[in-house]
Amino acid sequence: MKRIISIIIVAVMLILPLASCDLFDIFKDPENSVELNIIDDKYRNWYEIFVHSFYDTDNDGIGDLNGVTEKLDYIKEMGFNGIWLMPIHPSPTYHKYDVKDYYAIDPQYGTLEDFDNLITEAHNRGIRVIIDLVVNHSSSDHPYFMEACDYIRENGEPGGKYGDYYKFLKNYNQTGYSNVSGTNYYYESRFWSGMPDLNLDSENVRSEIVDIMEYWLTDHNVDGFRLDAVTSYYTGDVAKNVDFLSWLNTEAKNIKPECYIVGEAWVGSDYLINRYYESGVDSFFLFTGAQATGNIATYVKQQSGKRLGEWMMTLQDTYTSGILAPFLGNHDTMRPGSFMPGEENVKMAAGVMAMMNGGTFVYYGEEIGMLSKGGNQSDPAKRIAMKWKAKNIYEGCCYLPPENTHVDESSYKYPSVEEQLEDPGSILNYYRIAMQLRNRFPSIARGEIENLHDGSSNYICMLRKTYEDESIIIIINLDTFEQTLTLDREALGATEIVGELYIDVTKEATWNEDGTLVLPAQSIVILK
Repeated sequence: MKRIISIIIVAVMLILPLASCDLFDIFKDPENSVELNIIDDKYRNWYEIFVHSFYDTDNDGIGDLNGVTEKLDYIKEMGFNGIWLMPIHPSPTYHKYDVKDYYAIDPQYGTLEDFDNLITEAHNRGIRVIIDLVVNHSSSDHPYFMEACDYIRENGEPGGKYGDYYKFLKNYNQTGYSNVSGTNYYYESRFWSGMPDLNLDSENVRSEIVDIMEYWLTDHNVDGFRLDAVTSYYTGDVAKNVDFLSWLNTEAKNIKPECYIVGEAWVGSDYLINRYYESGVDSFFLFTGAQATGNIATYVKQQSGKRLGEWMMTLQDTYTSGILAPFLGNHDTMRPGSFMPGEENVKMAAGVMAMMNGGTFVYYGEEIGMLSKGGNQSDPAKRIAMKWKAKNIYEGCCYLPPENTHVDESSYKYPSVEEQLEDPGSILNYYRIAMQLRNRFPSIARGEIENLHDGSSNYICMLRKTYEDESIIIIINLDTFEQTLTLDREALGATEIVGELYIDVTKEATWNEDGTLVLPAQSIVILK
């Protein structure tokens, strides 16, 4: 891989003007000639992986943990220093959000030994690993639930060892409840009958959750958890959800103080998302910025740099604690390649996200512009196989869940990883530069923001970010045409361009002696 990158860069250097070399400095040298300033804290570039569809090493059509391990160098070279593994536990479904055993690895994915090796190899590369913790519900195939239902059938009422693990009500045939077959009892199942809701008020359940967290944090050295469906813990009751999250966060930090926790609070209001930060949980996904209707996509399509900068300030004023978790799409949503019109806008949305505070989350395949299969937006279609190779799509390739059908070439609008690695102007290399810029300048993720927009152009977002002794200025041109600004170096407190992110890699920004800064269309520059 390193040799390939070196060859690529030599070719690029022959094509591009000498002044644009800085664009590729951040990854041109296998020995890391450009100094990165990666801080080992909770502000990371996270890569979300659906193991089933990522990389298959045993030729059974299903991705596996060894496949993730095999691709760790790729993940690191892309600038990611954190991995979120979607559920890896035994489950009757392809998505595995209905867990049968919280203490095991699904055999389709490998063994506990494979998992431990993945953790070790990731840590050796400075990559942290978090896993999904699904405690709103279990699988209806979980032994605890089956035993609890058997007890009701045999005794006519809930009881036994696991009777309080779930929420059983007599003669309660209401929305969000399912029948215990052969009885007049119903159990809460807000998502579907195969996912019975756990009784989170049960001390036995809470003790079990602590045991599960300790098992993975201590015995298997994971670095934290992604919490699924936190708004459904107590449906419609934000206060109780926050209280439970506070308890869970405290228990997790008692086990491993440095562990990182990010929650899925799927609400469309910054105010409501912010309420969940009262729990002390490190991060919650920033849904107001994500998807086709989120602020990132909206401002990019509107070419409104002014509004983008104002929104960044609003986020800073709103979220006064915790670590933001911006993202564009994930396993539940459309991919950016599907909802952003054209390659230029796919890149620009990624660039804007990369310049945001917090820890960014990128869904596997997003970095090559992957779509849903055939444009279909069904759940399995959002989890199609990663396309690694150009000529042989079956090498390491996975089946489309849940059908036993290989991926369709028409599902991919943009080229494979193999092809995009060789193209300096590809979506992949754009993502790589964007993530590496975050690694190079800690202020991007952690800095206090000052909006420097002077009203001269609505296309321009101009921010100062300051973290400790580093102060940088980020300028984003959302216009599809070149923009020229006049900047006073002395007044600005910056003297040079130190980072660049271009849609068109044959163009470059110039900062002339007279103070005019010429920005190519849809470009991002960092001044210092």
